[in-house]
Amino acid sequence: MSRGRGGSKRVIQSGGWNLCLHPSLGRYGSKIMSAKGDRSVLNTTLSSISTIQKSPSLRKQKPRDSHKMKLHLALGFLLAVLFNQNLLTVHVEAGDDFVRTRRVHFFLNGNPYFANGFNAYWLMYVASDPSQRPKVSTAFREAAAHGLTVARTWAFSDGGYRPLQYAPGSYNEQMFKGLDFVIAEARKYRIKLILSLANNYESFGGKKQYVNWARSQGQYLTSDDDFFRNPVVKGYYKNHVKTVLNRYNSFTGMHYKDDPTIMAWELMNEPRCTSDPSGRTIQAWIMEMASHVKSIDRNHLLEAGLEGFYGQSTPQKKRLNPSLDIGTDFIANNQIPGIDFATVHSYPDQWLSSSSEQYQLSFLNNWLDAHIRDARIILRKPILLAEFGKSWKDPGFNTYQRDQLFNIVYNKIYWSAKTGGPASGGLFWQLLARGMESFRDGYEIILSERSSTANVIAQQSHKLDQIRKIFTRRRNVQRWKRARAKRRGGWHGLWKRVYSLSDEWFVPPGDYGLGSVIGPSIPQTTLQALLGHACFATSSDRNMVSTIRAHNLRKLCTVPNIAFIGNKDILVSQTTSINSFRKQHVPNAINMLELNSHLKNLVKTGDLHEARQMFDVMPQRDEISWTIIISGYVRAMKSSEALLLFSKMWVSPGLSMDPFCLSIALKACALEFNLNYGELLHGYLVKSGFINSVFAGSALLDMYAKFGKIELGIKVFDEMPIKSVVSWTAIITGLVHGGYYKKGLVYLSEMRKSGVEYDSYTLAIVLKACACLGALNFGREIHTHTVKRGFNDTLYVANSLSTMYNKCGKLDYGLRLFDKMNTRDVVSWTSIITTYVQMREDVNAIEAFTRMQEAGVSPNEFTFAAVIASCSGLVRISWGEQLHAHVLRIGLADTLSVANSLMTMYSKCGQISSAAMVFHGMSRRDTISWSTIIAVYSQGGYGEEAFEHLSWMRKEGPKPTQFAFASVLSVCGNMAILEQGRQLHAHVLSIGLEQEEMIQSALVNMYSKCGCLKDAEKVFNEAENYNIVTWTAMINGYADHGYIHETINLFKMLSKFGLKPDSVTFIGLLTACSHAGLADLGFHYFNLMSSEYQIRPLKEHYGCMIDLLCRAGRLTEAEEMIKSMPFHRDDVVWSTLLRACRVQGNVDCGERAAEKLLEMDPNCAGTHITLANIYSAKGKWREAADVRKMMRTKGVMKEPGWSWIKVKDRVSAFVAGERSYPEGEEIYGMLDLLASRVDISVQELGSLLDLED
Repeated sequence: MSRGRGGSKRVIQSGGWNLCLHPSLGRYGSKIMSAKGDRSVLNTTLSSISTIQKSPSLRKQKPRDSHKMKLHLALGFLLAVLFNQNLLTVHVEAGDDFVRTRRVHFFLNGNPYFANGFNAYWLMYVASDPSQRPKVSTAFREAAAHGLTVARTWAFSDGGYRPLQYAPGSYNEQMFKGLDFVIAEARKYRIKLILSLANNYESFGGKKQYVNWARSQGQYLTSDDDFFRNPVVKGYYKNHVKTVLNRYNSFTGMHYKDDPTIMAWELMNEPRCTSDPSGRTIQAWIMEMASHVKSIDRNHLLEAGLEGFYGQSTPQKKRLNPSLDIGTDFIANNQIPGIDFATVHSYPDQWLSSSSEQYQLSFLNNWLDAHIRDARIILRKPILLAEFGKSWKDPGFNTYQRDQLFNIVYNKIYWSAKTGGPASGGLFWQLLARGMESFRDGYEIILSERSSTANVIAQQSHKLDQIRKIFTRRRNVQRWKRARAKRRGGWHGLWKRVYSLSDEWFVPPGDYGLGSVIGPSIPQTTLQALLGHACFATSSDRNMVSTIRAHNLRKLCTVPNIAFIGNKDILVSQTTSINSFRKQHVPNAINMLELNSHLKNLVKTGDLHEARQMFDVMPQRDEISWTIIISGYVRAMKSSEALLLFSKMWVSPGLSMDPFCLSIALKACALEFNLNYGELLHGYLVKSGFINSVFAGSALLDMYAKFGKIELGIKVFDEMPIKSVVSWTAIITGLVHGGYYKKGLVYLSEMRKSGVEYDSYTLAIVLKACACLGALNFGREIHTHTVKRGFNDTLYVANSLSTMYNKCGKLDYGLRLFDKMNTRDVVSWTSIITTYVQMREDVNAIEAFTRMQEAGVSPNEFTFAAVIASCSGLVRISWGEQLHAHVLRIGLADTLSVANSLMTMYSKCGQISSAAMVFHGMSRRDTISWSTIIAVYSQGGYGEEAFEHLSWMRKEGPKPTQFAFASVLSVCGNMAILEQGRQLHAHVLSIGLEQEEMIQSALVNMYSKCGCLKDAEKVFNEAENYNIVTWTAMINGYADHGYIHETINLFKMLSKFGLKPDSVTFIGLLTACSHAGLADLGFHYFNLMSSEYQIRPLKEHYGCMIDLLCRAGRLTEAEEMIKSMPFHRDDVVWSTLLRACRVQGNVDCGERAAEKLLEMDPNCAGTHITLANIYSAKGKWREAADVRKMMRTKGVMKEPGWSWIKVKDRVSAFVAGERSYPEGEEIYGMLDLLASRVDISVQELGSLLDLED
């Protein structure tokens, strides 16, 4: 025991606790505090003590004598003993500083804990270099100064540059020391850490590195997703977890698993398993790894690292997901025992990059509301908004947009925290210190540079801290009251618990100590609007005073209050329900106009939750009230809730439907893809006569158009007595989106005749129709109208204009409009890149993509699809692979447009296996995907695989398209499999595709290559509508068979049918001239291409001309043409020249051609053999021997020739020299018989053939 300064206090030390006895307490009691605890525990008590001290009677008392003093000290010792024996029930927690969870909340040392923090994945990486550690300290210091309490960072770096883990079980001590420093520094600034243990992506190794490690050990793994399945890979991960958790910190002297600085472990950053959309793989993996972590460390919390995507357990909620199934399930994964809290990530600017800013924020609201609600009702666990942000690279970015997004997220957290909900914090992405330019990714926040955003963050920290303090004080007051009541031997006046149906509305004193005080609250202005200005009156009886709380107004909740409305006292007991309250005591004279106005304002400001609360407690609701709240849900894209409310309105007595409300319900049907409900409403519209309403009719028309029911939409439109601009635009939009472009333009003309003025939306959709039709003149006319009406500066109209000119071949006009745009969004850039690709200006497409990124515009999936297509045109596999890696990193690789473009790129670059890998890795495939992979196999010469995938498509995929059938018909032609080609012909006849131009051209080509020219002519002559594709196929068929006159005659007939030849047509024409040896005629058509038809000769045309000159023996001219080509001289043209030299016996020219070929491919067997044959033919045996010696030195072997034959519906392939066939002996016996009749042995025949190329 020691005496305090001034003798004002006596401090008794006992059992590790300090008991402070105030001299003034005496018979009034004693004050008990924890030296380690919060000294604000009994502020209320101190205030009451202060009142006692100020009382006159107390001031008049004289100091006690020493005997009395000793009695006080004895009393102090007695209190200490009672305290240690739990006889004095004052709940004081000697916290261990670990963050815990209790129901839907975080707690730290018994107090509520809110995680307002940041992501900083780079902390360990930077801290591993001691010279860079001040940056880590600066980041923590600035974060703490702004009230941030939690940091999420990586505890992994697998393989690659500066790894934490060199190989499974082999660690980089320097990197580990960097993580030690990070934990020690976070402890210094009182910041908790969430440490992630692995990465889903390739950055810092990720699951791919684990899989590669296993492959190097002989494991056969086909996908990175084997990370979640393979026992060897899972063993590597478990060992890593064990190593990290048991790590001894060289700075703090503690094991990680014992360090309270660490708030939680994270199993993986954004786990995904796209190969198993059902979610079973991820579910099993999380369950196994959560158990493993908890077996090592039960001190710390654990979370899975999920993004929040819904899965198979709640299929109705999958529509909320911003992308396809990724193999995770927010509900099922977070229900696993061992997962202590849920996480959700939010990147609307990345997930919905092509959508407007308003739509992205609307999505964010719905996304967060859904997850917070599910965490409260289903999971009953805290939820942390673990990643969110806004990139300055987004189109039209400004700081206000980022601050607005932060405010939306923070307000969700604040509202939830204030009402006892599960949202316990948010971590923005990402915090940097100054001088870290290489880590900038567009989302970075440097607090000292972003003052407005830093203020938003600091305000959130302050608000959450205030909530924490209020909760803590209220809880401690209640604890003190319970202790005092127990000392007095009774519980009168003690806190009464008030229960409601949902845990959200009840926070027991053991949790926050606030009871019903912290229920969900409606602002006072809303309550005043509901109940009048006298709703907060008081009674003469002070004990009966109460305030109506929002949760007391909820349906079926109990109301432990006395409310006074108007001039009449109304007693609402603690057991009275809201229904009774509303029916009996609310006056009927409430001004509905004022209520609806207030409800409308809430909906317009986007506060849908508060609007719904007000709607639910409104004593009366008219048609306007229902319409306002339903329209709010439709505007927020919550169509299912809108239809549910509409159904309730439908059956509510005393309400009548009106056209405006019905039009909103029809919009909800279109959003929800609920055609049946929409058709029911259509029937009601007809029955009620509302079908004649412009509102209802236009909404019905728009719904049918969005469902692709064009005929029904046209019928509705034609029956409308009054047609507004909305009606006209809806029908034109439906026609254009349905592919009826000409009809859309017809309706535009009718709209103009009817006198209805079209708006910017009408013009934009009509410009799309012009672009698809190539109707340049009509498009120019629309352009004139846009200028007159002042719509040309509207962004979406300007985009449509640029696209129209580009697709109509007027690239210079499109570029000029693009350059004049004041602002350009992702649609603008994607349009110009796509145009470049379609015009085969692939280099310009790449340059435009680069400029787009420099302008800070984030590309979307369609942009990447176009740029990848440009890599196909340039045959730049390295560029394509880089883009593939990038879309994998940002999560766009599995989108249909990107995946389909990747398959085409890999195919054109000769990487058939890579294209197949992309196809088999897709979680969803459309008709383009299937048709593309079939075409890939067909063009790559893999006929069997093409047939297999066509069969697979017919069984499990969508209905095969003409493109898929055309690809397989091409296989039949290339392999000369006539019977299979005839079967496919019969099948396309049975399904009615025989008149499709692609099918017709494929059939003509197939029959021509199989030698059945008469059948090809029959298909051609039976065509109902001639087109240049089928015409060109027939020209090529004649050319391949050497029918020069038929080829030329068919070409001359083109103009009679109004057709113009294209570049492919001239390839067939030049081929025919080449086969016939008509060099001069070939030159005539070659020049005719550019002079009359403005077709620029391509590399293929030059190849035909070189072949023509070679066949005519004009080798010098052929060589000159090769040198003057405006294209890269590839091996095809030099091989053509080399073969011609062999035929003509031109040694000098052949040597030059062979030299060029060997520079391109030094190990080409065909070049060596052809050159040796040229020397042999001229008697230059020494030179020929030198060539063969060179082949042996290089190890060049002639590839064996293949041949195949079809016998009894079976195709058999043979390799030269192979005798291992089942009928091998019979085959070679027959060859011997044939050879004996021509007086030559099989061996001699083989020797002669070996000299051939």
